[in-house]
Amino acid sequence: MNYVQMWMFLTNKSEPLRQTSLLMLLAGGIGHGETLIHGLSALATESRGTWAGKVGQLRLLLEQGHSLSASAAMVKDLLPDQTIAAIRTAEATGTLPDVLMDEARRISQSVQKRAGGQINLESLLLMVATIGTVGFSIVSFIMFFIIPKFKEIFIGFGVALPGPTMLLIFITDWLLSWWYVLFLPLMGTSAFAIWLYYSSTSQKLRRGYHRFMEHWPRYWLPGLLRQLSLSAATGQPLSLALDCVMVDMPPGRASRKIGDLRHRVSNGEDTIAALQAVGLVRSREAAFLQSSLRTRHLDWGLRHLADAIDRQWQQRIQRIPILLGPMLILLVGFCVLFVVVSLFMPLIKLLNDLS
Repeated sequence: MNYVQMWMFLTNKSEPLRQTSLLMLLAGGIGHGETLIHGLSALATESRGTWAGKVGQLRLLLEQGHSLSASAAMVKDLLPDQTIAAIRTAEATGTLPDVLMDEARRISQSVQKRAGGQINLESLLLMVATIGTVGFSIVSFIMFFIIPKFKEIFIGFGVALPGPTMLLIFITDWLLSWWYVLFLPLMGTSAFAIWLYYSSTSQKLRRGYHRFMEHWPRYWLPGLLRQLSLSAATGQPLSLALDCVMVDMPPGRASRKIGDLRHRVSNGEDTIAALQAVGLVRSREAAFLQSSLRTRHLDWGLRHLADAIDRQWQQRIQRIPILLGPMLILLVGFCVLFVVVSLFMPLIKLLNDLS
Protein backbone atom coordinates (compact mmCIF):
# COMPACT_ATOMS: atom_id res chain seq x y z
CA MET A 1 0.00 0.00 0.00
CA ASN A 2 1.53 3.34 -1.04
CA TYR A 3 1.23 6.58 0.91
CA VAL A 4 -1.62 7.95 -1.21
CA GLN A 5 -3.68 4.79 -0.79
CA MET A 6 -2.89 4.72 2.93
CA TRP A 7 -4.10 8.31 3.28
CA MET A 8 -7.28 7.50 1.35
CA PHE A 9 -7.87 4.41 3.48
CA LEU A 10 -7.42 6.32 6.75
CA THR A 11 -9.74 9.11 5.58
CA ASN A 12 -12.47 6.60 4.56
CA LYS A 13 -12.41 7.39 0.86
CA SER A 14 -12.91 5.10 -2.13
CA GLU A 15 -9.73 3.09 -2.75
CA PRO A 16 -8.91 -0.38 -4.15
CA LEU A 17 -9.27 -2.36 -0.92
CA ARG A 18 -12.77 -1.05 -0.27
CA GLN A 19 -13.73 -1.30 -3.94
CA THR A 20 -12.58 -4.94 -4.05
CA SER A 21 -14.59 -5.88 -0.96
CA LEU A 22 -17.68 -4.12 -2.35
CA LEU A 23 -17.41 -5.94 -5.68
CA MET A 24 -17.08 -9.30 -3.93
CA LEU A 25 -20.14 -8.51 -1.82
CA LEU A 26 -22.10 -7.56 -4.95
CA ALA A 27 -20.98 -10.72 -6.75
CA GLY A 28 -22.26 -12.87 -3.88
CA GLY A 29 -25.59 -11.05 -3.67
CA ILE A 30 -26.51 -10.84 -7.37
CA GLY A 31 -29.73 -12.76 -7.95
CA HIS A 32 -30.70 -12.54 -4.28
CA GLY A 33 -32.09 -9.05 -3.90
CA GLU A 34 -32.89 -9.16 -0.19
CA THR A 35 -29.51 -10.66 0.66
CA LEU A 36 -27.74 -8.01 -1.40
CA ILE A 37 -29.59 -5.14 0.30
CA HIS A 38 -28.89 -6.56 3.76
CA GLY A 39 -25.23 -7.01 2.85
CA LEU A 40 -24.93 -3.40 1.68
CA SER A 41 -26.69 -2.18 4.83
CA ALA A 42 -24.23 -4.12 6.99
CA LEU A 43 -21.27 -2.80 5.01
CA ALA A 44 -22.51 0.80 5.37
CA THR A 45 -22.98 0.31 9.11
CA GLU A 46 -19.48 -1.11 9.54
CA SER A 47 -17.90 1.64 7.42
CA ARG A 48 -17.27 5.25 8.34
CA GLY A 49 -17.17 8.68 6.77
CA THR A 50 -17.41 9.19 3.02
CA TRP A 51 -17.30 5.51 2.12
CA ALA A 52 -20.25 4.67 4.39
CA GLY A 53 -22.29 7.38 2.69
CA LYS A 54 -21.43 6.08 -0.79
CA VAL A 55 -22.43 2.51 0.09
CA GLY A 56 -25.67 3.83 1.62
CA GLN A 57 -26.44 5.76 -1.58
CA LEU A 58 -25.83 2.63 -3.66
CA ARG A 59 -28.22 0.64 -1.47
CA LEU A 60 -30.96 3.28 -1.76
CA LEU A 61 -30.62 3.47 -5.54
CA LEU A 62 -30.85 -0.32 -5.86
CA GLU A 63 -33.92 -0.37 -3.62
CA GLN A 64 -35.52 2.22 -5.91
CA GLY A 65 -35.14 -0.17 -8.85
CA HIS A 66 -32.10 1.24 -10.64
CA SER A 67 -29.72 -1.18 -12.31
CA LEU A 68 -26.36 -1.83 -10.66
CA SER A 69 -24.42 -0.03 -13.40
CA ALA A 70 -26.70 3.01 -13.29
CA SER A 71 -26.55 3.10 -9.49
CA ALA A 72 -22.75 2.83 -9.43
CA ALA A 73 -22.45 5.57 -12.06
CA MET A 74 -24.68 7.93 -10.06
CA VAL A 75 -22.60 7.55 -6.88
CA LYS A 76 -19.53 9.68 -7.58
CA ASP A 77 -16.15 7.93 -7.27
CA LEU A 78 -17.66 4.71 -5.93
CA LEU A 79 -16.01 2.40 -8.47
CA PRO A 80 -13.52 2.93 -11.33
CA ASP A 81 -15.10 4.05 -14.60
CA GLN A 82 -13.84 0.97 -16.47
CA THR A 83 -15.38 -1.28 -13.81
CA ILE A 84 -18.74 0.46 -14.24
CA ALA A 85 -18.45 -0.03 -18.01
CA ALA A 86 -17.70 -3.73 -17.44
CA ILE A 87 -20.77 -4.02 -15.18
CA ARG A 88 -22.91 -2.33 -17.82
CA THR A 89 -21.70 -4.78 -20.47
CA ALA A 90 -22.14 -7.74 -18.11
CA GLU A 91 -25.76 -6.76 -17.44
CA ALA A 92 -26.43 -6.79 -21.18
CA THR A 93 -24.67 -10.15 -21.70
CA GLY A 94 -25.91 -11.93 -18.54
CA THR A 95 -22.47 -12.47 -17.01
CA LEU A 96 -22.70 -10.09 -14.05
CA PRO A 97 -21.50 -12.32 -11.16
CA ASP A 98 -18.43 -13.51 -13.08
CA VAL A 99 -17.55 -9.98 -14.20
CA LEU A 100 -17.87 -8.61 -10.67
CA MET A 101 -15.45 -11.22 -9.35
CA ASP A 102 -13.13 -10.65 -12.30
CA GLU A 103 -13.08 -6.90 -11.68
CA ALA A 104 -12.43 -7.44 -7.97
CA ARG A 105 -9.51 -9.70 -8.86
CA ARG A 106 -8.16 -7.23 -11.41
CA ILE A 107 -8.27 -4.26 -9.01
CA SER A 108 -6.64 -6.31 -6.26
CA GLN A 109 -3.87 -7.52 -8.56
CA SER A 110 -3.17 -3.99 -9.83
CA VAL A 111 -2.52 -2.87 -6.24
CA GLN A 112 -0.23 -5.84 -5.61
CA LYS A 113 1.77 -5.07 -8.76
CA ARG A 114 2.28 -1.45 -7.70
CA ALA A 115 3.32 -2.51 -4.22
CA GLY A 116 5.62 -5.31 -5.33
CA GLY A 117 8.37 -3.24 -6.98
CA GLN A 118 11.60 -2.40 -5.18
CA ILE A 119 11.31 1.27 -6.08
CA ASN A 120 8.40 3.21 -7.48
CA LEU A 121 7.67 6.75 -8.60
CA GLU A 122 6.46 7.72 -5.16
CA SER A 123 9.66 6.50 -3.50
CA LEU A 124 11.73 8.28 -6.14
CA LEU A 125 9.81 11.51 -5.59
CA LEU A 126 10.32 11.32 -1.83
CA MET A 127 13.99 10.52 -2.40
CA VAL A 128 14.44 13.60 -4.59
CA ALA A 129 12.66 15.82 -2.04
CA THR A 130 14.72 14.45 0.87
CA ILE A 131 18.06 14.65 -0.92
CA GLY A 132 17.25 18.11 -2.21
CA THR A 133 16.37 19.38 1.27
CA VAL A 134 19.45 17.87 2.92
CA GLY A 135 21.72 19.00 0.08
CA PHE A 136 20.36 22.55 0.19
CA SER A 137 20.92 22.68 3.96
CA ILE A 138 24.52 21.45 3.68
CA VAL A 139 25.41 23.79 0.82
CA SER A 140 23.83 26.72 2.68
CA PHE A 141 25.95 25.96 5.75
CA ILE A 142 29.10 25.80 3.61
CA MET A 143 28.23 29.05 1.82
CA PHE A 144 27.63 31.05 5.00
CA PHE A 145 30.16 29.57 7.46
CA ILE A 146 32.96 27.63 5.71
CA ILE A 147 33.72 29.53 2.49
CA PRO A 148 34.20 32.98 4.17
CA LYS A 149 36.65 31.44 6.66
CA PHE A 150 38.62 29.86 3.80
CA LYS A 151 38.90 33.21 2.07
CA GLU A 152 40.22 34.90 5.21
CA ILE A 153 42.77 32.14 5.90
CA PHE A 154 44.19 32.08 2.38
CA ILE A 155 44.26 35.87 2.09
CA GLY A 156 46.16 36.01 5.38
CA PHE A 157 48.79 33.52 4.20
CA GLY A 158 48.98 35.01 0.71
CA VAL A 159 48.20 31.67 -0.94
CA ALA A 160 45.97 31.30 -4.02
CA LEU A 161 42.92 29.06 -3.71
CA PRO A 162 42.77 25.91 -5.93
CA GLY A 163 40.64 25.95 -9.07
CA PRO A 164 37.82 23.65 -7.78
CA THR A 165 37.48 25.78 -4.66
CA MET A 166 37.33 28.96 -6.72
CA LEU A 167 34.61 27.35 -8.86
CA LEU A 168 32.64 26.41 -5.72
CA ILE A 169 32.99 29.99 -4.44
CA PHE A 170 31.81 31.34 -7.80
CA ILE A 171 28.76 29.03 -7.77
CA THR A 172 27.84 29.90 -4.19
CA ASP A 173 28.27 33.65 -4.83
CA TRP A 174 26.12 33.39 -7.94
CA LEU A 175 23.42 31.49 -6.04
CA LEU A 176 23.49 34.08 -3.27
CA SER A 177 23.16 36.89 -5.81
CA TRP A 178 20.26 35.34 -7.74
CA TRP A 179 18.47 33.24 -5.10
CA TYR A 180 15.29 35.36 -5.30
CA VAL A 181 15.07 34.67 -9.04
CA LEU A 182 15.64 30.91 -8.71
CA PHE A 183 13.76 30.15 -5.51
CA LEU A 184 10.16 30.72 -6.61
CA PRO A 185 10.41 28.88 -9.98
CA LEU A 186 12.18 25.91 -8.41
CA MET A 187 9.78 25.69 -5.47
CA GLY A 188 6.81 26.21 -7.76
CA THR A 189 7.95 23.49 -10.15
CA SER A 190 8.61 21.07 -7.28
CA ALA A 191 5.25 21.79 -5.65
CA PHE A 192 3.43 21.35 -8.98
CA ALA A 193 5.21 18.04 -9.65
CA ILE A 194 4.31 16.71 -6.19
CA TRP A 195 0.69 17.87 -6.54
CA LEU A 196 0.40 16.36 -10.01
CA TYR A 197 1.75 13.01 -8.86
CA TYR A 198 -0.44 12.72 -5.77
CA SER A 199 -3.61 14.00 -7.47
CA SER A 200 -3.03 11.68 -10.43
CA THR A 201 -2.42 8.70 -8.14
CA SER A 202 -5.51 9.57 -6.11
CA GLN A 203 -7.63 9.69 -9.28
CA LYS A 204 -6.16 6.38 -10.40
CA LEU A 205 -7.14 4.74 -7.11
CA ARG A 206 -10.65 6.25 -7.16
CA ARG A 207 -11.62 6.21 -10.82
CA GLY A 208 -9.18 3.76 -12.39
CA TYR A 209 -7.18 6.09 -14.64
CA HIS A 210 -4.47 8.74 -14.22
CA ARG A 211 -4.86 12.41 -15.05
CA PHE A 212 -4.76 13.35 -18.74
CA MET A 213 -5.18 9.70 -19.80
CA GLU A 214 -8.48 10.64 -21.43
CA HIS A 215 -6.30 11.94 -24.27
CA TRP A 216 -4.34 8.69 -24.73
CA PRO A 217 -6.54 6.13 -26.57
CA ARG A 218 -4.18 3.14 -26.09
CA TYR A 219 -4.49 3.50 -22.33
CA TRP A 220 -8.16 2.48 -22.57
CA LEU A 221 -7.60 -0.41 -24.96
CA PRO A 222 -7.29 -3.24 -22.36
CA GLY A 223 -10.65 -2.33 -20.78
CA LEU A 224 -12.25 -2.01 -24.20
CA LEU A 225 -10.96 -5.43 -25.28
CA ARG A 226 -12.32 -7.02 -22.10
CA GLN A 227 -15.79 -5.62 -22.80
CA LEU A 228 -15.60 -6.89 -26.38
CA SER A 229 -14.59 -10.33 -25.10
CA LEU A 230 -17.77 -10.47 -22.99
CA SER A 231 -19.91 -9.81 -26.05
CA ALA A 232 -17.94 -12.35 -28.10
CA ALA A 233 -18.20 -15.03 -25.40
CA THR A 234 -21.99 -14.67 -25.11
CA GLY A 235 -22.67 -14.32 -28.83
CA GLN A 236 -23.86 -10.71 -28.52
CA PRO A 237 -23.00 -8.09 -31.18
CA LEU A 238 -19.67 -6.43 -30.46
CA SER A 239 -21.30 -3.05 -31.01
CA LEU A 240 -23.23 -3.67 -27.77
CA ALA A 241 -19.99 -3.58 -25.75
CA LEU A 242 -18.92 -0.39 -27.53
CA ASP A 243 -22.22 1.27 -26.63
CA CYS A 244 -21.70 0.36 -22.97
CA VAL A 245 -18.10 1.59 -22.96
CA MET A 246 -19.00 4.98 -24.45
CA VAL A 247 -21.49 5.73 -21.67
CA ASP A 248 -18.73 5.92 -19.03
CA MET A 249 -15.87 7.36 -21.11
CA PRO A 250 -14.58 10.76 -19.97
CA PRO A 251 -14.51 13.36 -22.76
CA GLY A 252 -11.25 13.62 -24.66
CA ARG A 253 -9.28 12.25 -27.58
CA ALA A 254 -9.76 8.65 -26.39
CA SER A 255 -13.56 8.93 -26.32
CA ARG A 256 -13.57 10.49 -29.81
CA LYS A 257 -11.47 7.64 -31.18
CA ILE A 258 -13.64 4.96 -29.53
CA GLY A 259 -16.71 6.84 -30.80
CA ASP A 260 -15.27 6.59 -34.32
CA LEU A 261 -14.73 2.86 -33.75
CA ARG A 262 -18.34 2.43 -32.65
CA HIS A 263 -19.57 4.30 -35.73
CA ARG A 264 -17.53 2.05 -38.04
CA VAL A 265 -18.71 -1.17 -36.35
CA SER A 266 -22.34 0.00 -36.33
CA ASN A 267 -22.07 0.60 -40.09
CA GLY A 268 -21.06 -3.03 -40.62
CA GLU A 269 -17.28 -2.79 -40.73
CA ASP A 270 -15.32 -5.71 -39.29
CA THR A 271 -14.43 -4.95 -35.66
CA ILE A 272 -10.80 -6.07 -35.89
CA ALA A 273 -10.26 -4.08 -39.08
CA ALA A 274 -11.96 -1.07 -37.47
CA LEU A 275 -9.72 -1.35 -34.40
CA GLN A 276 -6.68 -1.24 -36.66
CA ALA A 277 -8.10 1.53 -38.87
CA VAL A 278 -8.64 3.93 -35.95
CA GLY A 279 -5.16 3.17 -34.61
CA LEU A 280 -6.11 1.36 -31.41
CA VAL A 281 -4.36 -1.92 -32.27
CA ARG A 282 -1.18 -2.51 -34.24
CA SER A 283 -0.85 -4.82 -37.23
CA ARG A 284 0.72 -7.62 -35.18
CA GLU A 285 -2.08 -7.41 -32.60
CA ALA A 286 -4.72 -7.38 -35.35
CA ALA A 287 -3.14 -10.49 -36.88
CA PHE A 288 -3.34 -12.23 -33.49
CA LEU A 289 -7.03 -11.35 -33.17
CA GLN A 290 -7.72 -12.56 -36.72
CA SER A 291 -6.04 -15.85 -35.86
CA SER A 292 -8.14 -16.28 -32.73
CA LEU A 293 -11.27 -15.47 -34.77
CA ARG A 294 -10.44 -18.18 -37.33
CA THR A 295 -10.07 -20.73 -34.52
CA ARG A 296 -13.38 -19.56 -32.98
CA HIS A 297 -11.73 -18.31 -29.80
CA LEU A 298 -12.11 -14.58 -30.33
CA ASP A 299 -13.22 -14.02 -26.72
CA TRP A 300 -10.01 -15.67 -25.45
CA GLY A 301 -7.89 -13.68 -27.92
CA LEU A 302 -9.43 -10.37 -26.88
CA ARG A 303 -8.88 -11.06 -23.18
CA HIS A 304 -5.36 -12.38 -23.72
CA LEU A 305 -4.42 -9.29 -25.71
CA ALA A 306 -5.90 -7.04 -23.00
CA ASP A 307 -3.79 -8.76 -20.33
CA ALA A 308 -0.66 -8.52 -22.50
CA ILE A 309 -1.13 -4.77 -23.06
CA ASP A 310 -1.73 -4.29 -19.33
CA ARG A 311 1.54 -6.07 -18.55
CA GLN A 312 3.41 -3.94 -21.08
CA TRP A 313 2.01 -0.78 -19.49
CA GLN A 314 3.05 -1.91 -16.00
CA GLN A 315 6.54 -2.80 -17.19
CA ARG A 316 7.01 0.62 -18.78
CA ILE A 317 5.89 2.39 -15.62
CA GLN A 318 8.27 0.28 -13.53
CA ARG A 319 11.20 1.09 -15.82
CA ILE A 320 10.96 4.84 -15.11
CA PRO A 321 12.13 4.73 -11.47
CA ILE A 322 14.55 1.89 -12.26
CA LEU A 323 16.28 4.11 -14.83
CA LEU A 324 15.99 7.41 -12.96
CA GLY A 325 17.10 6.01 -9.59
CA PRO A 326 20.72 5.22 -10.59
CA MET A 327 20.94 8.48 -12.55
CA LEU A 328 19.88 10.40 -9.45
CA ILE A 329 22.42 8.55 -7.31
CA LEU A 330 25.21 9.31 -9.79
CA LEU A 331 24.24 12.98 -9.94
CA VAL A 332 24.18 13.30 -6.16
CA GLY A 333 27.48 11.40 -5.91
CA PHE A 334 29.14 13.76 -8.39
CA CYS A 335 27.90 16.83 -6.46
CA VAL A 336 29.15 15.39 -3.16
CA LEU A 337 32.53 14.57 -4.75
CA PHE A 338 32.85 18.11 -6.11
CA VAL A 339 32.04 19.74 -2.75
CA VAL A 340 34.36 17.42 -0.79
CA VAL A 341 37.28 17.91 -3.20
CA SER A 342 36.72 21.67 -3.24
CA LEU A 343 36.83 21.80 0.57
CA PHE A 344 39.84 19.53 1.14
CA MET A 345 42.12 20.66 -1.69
CA PRO A 346 42.79 24.07 -0.05
CA LEU A 347 44.01 22.35 3.12
CA ILE A 348 46.36 20.13 1.14
CA LYS A 349 47.63 23.10 -0.91
CA LEU A 350 48.12 25.20 2.24
CA LEU A 351 50.13 22.45 3.95
CA ASN A 352 52.32 21.95 0.85
CA ASP A 353 52.97 25.68 0.40
CA LEU A 354 53.86 26.25 4.05
CA SER A 355 56.10 23.16 4.44
